Amino acid sequence: MSREVQNRILACVGRKGVGKSTWLSAHLAYTPRLVVFDPLDEYDSVSNRIESLRRLEQFLNWSRDRGAFACRYVPAGEPEEEIERVARLVYDRGGLCLVCEEIALYSQPGYVPPLLGKLVRTGRHRGIDLCWATQRPAECSKTVTALTDLWVLFSLTEPRDIEAISARCGSDIADRVANLARHEHFVWDAVSRKVIEDSPRLLKR
Repeated sequence: MSREVQNRILACVGRKGVGKSTWLSAHLAYTPRLVVFDPLDEYDSVSNRIESLRRLEQFLNWSRDRGAFACRYVPAGEPEEEIERVARLVYDRGGLCLVCEEIALYSQPGYVPPLLGKLVRTGRHRGIDLCWATQRPAECSKTVTALTDLWVLFSLTEPRDIEAISARCGSDIADRVANLARHEHFVWDAVSRKVIEDSPRLLKR
């Protein structure tokens, strides 16, 4: 990275089957302090699968004495309700990276669950990086998209999703996304407004 940030919010966006989960799994291996909100139970590469909020709280308390840790939380109930409880625990813990998989399942263009929204807006004060992934950027909270620093962009074909990328990143970036081959991707820096080189350090601080 060519610039210093207090925290980092990264989006991984693309239609199903293009390689988002593979990209994330490879890059998360370089992330030393990690919690994955995994509503579809897909991240087998992340150790310490947790299903109860009590166990997650215990794990995060245990992690305070450790420089590296990882877990994934698989919600048993509704994702929109569960992400609020997870966001509270993560915010209290601080100093880690939270991954929100399939964020469109629990946010809408005009709505983000309040505690998740607080984490997005003020997580920099707690040293919390955020990585979110979705197939449908058009269905995601505009609060989240507006504050995203880095965009890892895979192929999109749905017109509304391409329009959402155009509104946030510009028509030239949207055109490039629309013309990507199935497993191609590139990284766009929203602050410098430049395409930058992919690197394992995108999620490592």
